[in-house]
Amino acid sequence: MQFCLGRLLLLTVAVPAIAGEFVWLSDIHFDPLADPRIVDQLAAAEPAQWAAILNSGSMKFPDFGHDTNWPLFVSLLQETERIERKPAFTIVTGDLLGHHFRERFNTMAAVHDDEAFRSFVRKTAEFVTLQIKQSSAGAPLIIALGNNDSDCGDYALQPSGPFLVDTAKFVSDSDSYKRYGSYSLKNPALKRQRILVLNTVFFSPKYHNVCGNAADDPGTGELAWLASELREAESQHDKVWLVYHIPPGVDAYATTHSKQMGAGSVTLLWKEMYQAKFLSLLSQYQGVVGPNFAGHVHVDDFRLLGSAEKTSPFVVLGPAASPITGQNPSFRLVKFGADGRLEDQATYNLKNLIEAGRGETPDWELEYDFRREWKLPELNAQSYAKLYESIADSSETAGRWWLLYSTSSPAASSVTPSRYRQFYCAEENLTADAYEACVK
Repeated sequence: MQFCLGRLLLLTVAVPAIAGEFVWLSDIHFDPLADPRIVDQLAAAEPAQWAAILNSGSMKFPDFGHDTNWPLFVSLLQETERIERKPAFTIVTGDLLGHHFRERFNTMAAVHDDEAFRSFVRKTAEFVTLQIKQSSAGAPLIIALGNNDSDCGDYALQPSGPFLVDTAKFVSDSDSYKRYGSYSLKNPALKRQRILVLNTVFFSPKYHNVCGNAADDPGTGELAWLASELREAESQHDKVWLVYHIPPGVDAYATTHSKQMGAGSVTLLWKEMYQAKFLSLLSQYQGVVGPNFAGHVHVDDFRLLGSAEKTSPFVVLGPAASPITGQNPSFRLVKFGADGRLEDQATYNLKNLIEAGRGETPDWELEYDFRREWKLPELNAQSYAKLYESIADSSETAGRWWLLYSTSSPAASSVTPSRYRQFYCAEENLTADAYEACVK
């Protein structure tokens, strides 16, 4: 009997204390231009009227290679609501808007001057946020901006510009948001916890301030703001989550698709000076900064930012809702503890996108949850370091990792094991030299 009681106590202790869970969406890339016949109606209406207009169209689910249209967006939100009616909050790690937004708007809208486009961009972003809030019973919504979230162009957000002014009322009314697209808030569900939302588009080598002062350096200013926020959090004994769109490190997709493969051809997601300063800040405030949440790469991945200690910062990358790069549309539900640790995450995807486009019922499924899949206790730097080692040591783990990396989509079968090492190496090797050494 004593043995049985001991076993019971062990099992009780092993169960994590869950404080709450949140919905995580990334790279929605909503496309209100999918039906050209209703574009002018949408442009003339306010966001509260858009759903009725979109419902009047005859859109079907998109194919792979296209962004999220109205039927897919509705299905996505219905599924998140079915699984979790009242999340603690919802996080969106960037890219509310679809690709090539201005070019396509110009070809479809009767009036497509700068003022008309600015209005349409604002309405699209506001409509997306309204729909997400409605599907989550009004739970707090935390949005990071992506490179497509701009009225100036891809990677061209203007600091203190019109887009930030227009969206401040439904994202954050803070001065830092209106200046940089970054803001700080208390964790809606946890005491002594903060969430810092960064606009990492300013750190990208692709960023150009074409609509503002080209000599302005918003990246340096934003990092100074981050340093100030971390210093204040430390002084108040608060823990911090970071939420942003573009992660640091190597762009494995761009690197593997480079026309000049070989030495010196590694593509970085951030400028080196910004990445070095950012990593220095995380090292300085280790123990203050916990998990980082990012998107942009459209796949299910992670980044190790330093040591493999439990308290070290790390990045979890959320797979995309948009199927434009060939991945199954996906979202996550993340469970967290009272101390801010990530206890588990479940990834859901739409496994029959093509069939849904032919009229079949969309079939969303639980693809996997982290603890059960990898036999690891929680999402932290130590767990991801162990997973990274296991991928290298076990062909079975590597095969399963690669399938989940591409959200179990047809895209996974097109990459050979020798090729996917180039994606794997990006998880731990953040500099060009380290990445090239790993690949070789």
